[in-house]
Amino acid sequence: MGTLYAGTSGFSYQGWRGSFYPDKLPASRMLNHYASLLNGVELNGSFYRTPPEATLLGWAAETPPSFRFCLKAQRALTYSAAGFDKEGMARNVGARMGCLGGRLGPVLVQFPPTTAPDPAVVDRVLRALGQRAAVEFRNEAWFGDATYAVLRAHQAALVITDQEKWPRAPRVETGPFTYYRLRRDYDRPALDSWRRELRAESAASEEVHVYFRHVEEGPARARYVLE
Repeated sequence: MGTLYAGTSGFSYQGWRGSFYPDKLPASRMLNHYASLLNGVELNGSFYRTPPEATLLGWAAETPPSFRFCLKAQRALTYSAAGFDKEGMARNVGARMGCLGGRLGPVLVQFPPTTAPDPAVVDRVLRALGQRAAVEFRNEAWFGDATYAVLRAHQAALVITDQEKWPRAPRVETGPFTYYRLRRDYDRPALDSWRRELRAESAASEEVHVYFRHVEEGPARARYVLE
């Protein structure tokens, strides 16, 4: 069986005090508490600015070696105009995130819904990034053999996003790990269905990453999946 990593999109939420976090837990101890109950986190703040190396090293020091950080790559890699140096930015982002060492999970690379399919761009960005990657496409026109071939060449995952607003990618094997973003509100039967799918996925993949939306119920859903 592969390793299942489950968590939420972010961890530093004051509104989770009294449910997931103890009432008086200081913000500086939230990550440590989070990592004692869940083994992965997806960080979306890095979409706007890659955290400084000192911040990343501090996070690493607060978590066990088995914990994984899945950072979202800066939007300039995929949302910028054609003339922008995406490869240069990708090299900088990949090098900065690399300081996490073994705690770095797949880097989430997201393409916007307005971008027409261009597998060559994906190839260049992933090559320059130099880190394991999970790629999310918000335009179903990307779902095709040319895209899958590029992902396979880089051993990258095709992100499966469960959200009403965006198309859900098909389950296509493109690398040794899989990546799910579960963005809806799930009742117990729906979570049980996901647990069965993720258990089966763990039997076929080295790693399975699954991250829930950052709502108050998110940590409990992630813990239930981990069980």
